[in-house]
Amino acid sequence: MTHDRRTTETGSNHDRVVDTLSRRDVLRSTVAAGALAAGIGTSAVGTAGAEVIPTPPLHVDGNLIKDPDGATVKIRGINIADPKRINVTAEARGKTAEQVVTMLTDTSRDWHSRAIRIPVQPVDIGEHSPGQGPPPVAFTQSQLESYLTNHLDPLIEHCLSRGVYAIIDYHRHRDVQWTDTSLHDEIELFWETVAPRYADQPHVMYELYNEPQEPGMWGDPTQSSNWADVWRNWKSTAQPWVDLIRSHAPDTLVLIGSPSWAQSPEGALVEPFDGSNLAYTYHVYPGHQVSQPSCHCWDDATVNGEGVASVYEEYPLFVTEFGWQEGGGQWIGGTDTFGTAFLDWLEQSDGIHWTAWCGDPVWLPATFDTPFTDSSWEDNIGNPYEETVPTECSNLPCEWSLLTGDGYMGDNVKNILYDLRNDSPPTVPYDQQTPPTPSGLTVGGVTETTVDVSWSAVTDAGDAGLSHYNVYFDGEKHTDVPAGTTSATISGLVSDTTYTIGVSAVDRARNESSTVTAQATTDIFEDSTAPSVPGSVSSPSTTYRSVTLSWDASTDAGDAETAGLSHYNVYVDGSKETEIAAGTTETTLTGLDSDTTYEIGVSAVDRAGNESARATLSVTTELAAAGPDDLLINDYDGSPAWPDSNDLGNWTGAGGFESIGVTDGTLRVDYDGSGWYGTQLSQDITEYPILRMKVVGDNGGEHRDIQLDFGGVLGMLNQLTDDTIETTPTIVSVDLAAAGVDLASPGQLNLKFYNGGNSAIEIEELWLEHDGSSD
Repeated sequence: MTHDRRTTETGSNHDRVVDTLSRRDVLRSTVAAGALAAGIGTSAVGTAGAEVIPTPPLHVDGNLIKDPDGATVKIRGINIADPKRINVTAEARGKTAEQVVTMLTDTSRDWHSRAIRIPVQPVDIGEHSPGQGPPPVAFTQSQLESYLTNHLDPLIEHCLSRGVYAIIDYHRHRDVQWTDTSLHDEIELFWETVAPRYADQPHVMYELYNEPQEPGMWGDPTQSSNWADVWRNWKSTAQPWVDLIRSHAPDTLVLIGSPSWAQSPEGALVEPFDGSNLAYTYHVYPGHQVSQPSCHCWDDATVNGEGVASVYEEYPLFVTEFGWQEGGGQWIGGTDTFGTAFLDWLEQSDGIHWTAWCGDPVWLPATFDTPFTDSSWEDNIGNPYEETVPTECSNLPCEWSLLTGDGYMGDNVKNILYDLRNDSPPTVPYDQQTPPTPSGLTVGGVTETTVDVSWSAVTDAGDAGLSHYNVYFDGEKHTDVPAGTTSATISGLVSDTTYTIGVSAVDRARNESSTVTAQATTDIFEDSTAPSVPGSVSSPSTTYRSVTLSWDASTDAGDAETAGLSHYNVYVDGSKETEIAAGTTETTLTGLDSDTTYEIGVSAVDRAGNESARATLSVTTELAAAGPDDLLINDYDGSPAWPDSNDLGNWTGAGGFESIGVTDGTLRVDYDGSGWYGTQLSQDITEYPILRMKVVGDNGGEHRDIQLDFGGVLGMLNQLTDDTIETTPTIVSVDLAAAGVDLASPGQLNLKFYNGGNSAIEIEELWLEHDGSSD
C-alpha cells in the first residue's frame, strides 16, 4: 500500500511534530529533572543498543504501579501483531517479530516503548484462517507448545534484552461469547501452560482475556443493578482463570478485561476481582460514542457503557488498545482530533497506562507502511497457513515507513513515547542474581510462645543491592526485617512445639536466596485452668446465606505467669468452623443454607491450649434470595423503577388487576379472577433452570389461582410445584427443565390470574437460580 504521509524509520526524530499545549507539554519540562532525581541520566537513553528502561518486578499499590523501591512507574508502549503471524509472513511484511521489537525499542532512533503487548491468538496457535474466531478449543497442547518454543520464547527473551516489559495477551476477540462453557477448557489449557513458563520473568505481565464479548455491559454498573449483575457473572466466570494464573505465577501482574469488548473496567468499582497485583484493561477507538468530538467523555460510563467511571482512581487501568486511521472503517476510522484528545486523557493520571494498537503495517489501525513493495494488505496477508506467502523482502529486515499526519497515529505515538521517555521509569536495576544464603543462624531466648533468632549479614553482589531478610517458621513467612538488621523475634507460637526456623536474603529486585534453617522447641505452659465460657452469645443479623455472631469476652485466670487468651473456637452443628483471635468478639459465618436452623457454639481457648465449655445459640437463616451467580429478574428495589423494565433491562407490564404496584420494594397484586403480569427474558437461560419467587399471600393458597405461561408451557402453579403460597413469606420454586420450558429461547414469562378467586399476593423477588455448571 502507498500513503502520502510517511517517514522512513531512519535517523533522528528530533524534527517531530509539536502538539498543542497539554499536560504532556508540562511534563516535558519536568521529566528530565525527575529522571536525574531517580538516578537515571538522560545521556544513558537514546544511544544505539541502550535498554529503554530497567525492568524490575512491578507491583500494584492502590491505583498505582510501583517498582520494588516504591517508586511510581508509568507504562507506555505499543502492540505488535501476533508473533507467529509476523514470522510466517516476514518475507511479505519485511520483518520478523524480534526485528519489529528491535525497531520499536531502538532509542538511537528515538523509539522509547516501555512495553510491548504481544497478542497471542488462538487462530494462529491452531493455524486457522485469519479473520475468524475458531470455536474453542482452537488448538492442541502440542500446537501451543510449538508456538511458545518457536515464537513466544525467543520474543520474551528479546524483550528482556531490549529493556522493555512484555504483556502476553490471550487474544480472543471474535465469534465466541464469554459464557460459552467450552471456552473454559481453552483458557485453562492456555494459562496452565503459559503462566508457569514465564512466572520467573519480572519483565512479563499477563493479560487474562483480550476482549470478552457478550453478554455486554451497555450502561454504568455503578448506577444499574442490571449491568452490575453482568459484571458479577463475568467475575464468577473469570475468577477461576485468575486463580489458575496465580497458582503458577503468584507475583506476576495480571491485567483483566471486561464484557463488551473490554469497554467496562468500571465493573471493578462494583466488585473487584480477588487477589493481589491485579489491574483492569480498557479498549476504545474513534467510532465509539464516547470518542465522538461532541463528547470525548471517556470517564462517562452512562454513554452506552463505554466510559470508565474514573476507575483508575481506585485501581490501575491499562488501556491496552486504542488507535486511529483515517478511512479505517466504522470503529477505527479517525484523525488526530480523536488521537490528540485521547492521548491527553491518558496522561491525566499516573493510574493510567497504555499500549497503542498497532505497531505494524498490516494490522489496522497501522502505524507503518512498507515502502519496499507496492502490494497492499489490510489486516491479513492472505491465509499464510494454507497459501504461499509472497516474497517482497528477500533480505530481512526491510525498512518500514512511519505513517504521519492528521489521519495517522504513527508520529503521535512515537512523539509522546519520546517526549515522556524520562517520566516515571522504574528506579531499580534489572537483576537476576540472588543474594548469598545467610549463615550462622542461632536460636535463643525461647519462651512458651516466642523464639529469638539471629544470623550473619550477607553482601549482595548483584546490581540491585540487598533489601531485607525473610524470616520463616515451618515454611511460612513470619516477617521481614530490613537490610542491616540481623535478628528477629518470632511470636504467636504454640507451647511445647518444635518449629523449623528459616532465614533468607532478598535484594531490591526481589531475588531471594536459599533459606538457612534451624530448629527450636518452645517451653511448656504450667497451666491447666480453662478460660471462662463466653457470655451473651447472640446473632444481631442474618441473611439467607450468613449469620453474624457476637459475644462477651472471656477471661483467663490460669497461671499468673502464663495466663492469657489465645482465641475463640466457633462451632456449627458440633463441628469446628473457624478460630477468632483473642480481642475480637464477633464474626460472620457465610456459605450457609437458606431457611435452616443451625446450632452455634463458641468456646474460649487460652495460650496453654485449655478450652472452655461452649456457649450455644440456635439461629435460623432467612429465606433464599438471588445470589451473585443467579439471574435476577426483578427485586422491585426501584432500580430500575417498575414497570419501566426488569433488572435484565427487558420489558415488563401488567393488566386486568384490581390494582398492582410497588411499595417498599415489594410488588403487590390485587386480583379478582382476572389479570396478567408479564416480563421478558431475551436470553438463553439453560444455566438457570429453576424459577424462584419470594412471595406472601393475603389468605394463603393463592398458588391454586395462578397460571405460569413461559417458554411454551402453560400450567397452574400447584401442578408445577409442591411449594405453596402462605400468609408468611415463602419461596415458590419451579423446575423449568422438568416442566418442559424452552430454556434456549424462553421469551415472555407470564403469571395469569384468570382461574382464581379474590385475593392478593406480594412478590418480593423473582429470579432464576444458576445450576452451578460453571462452579
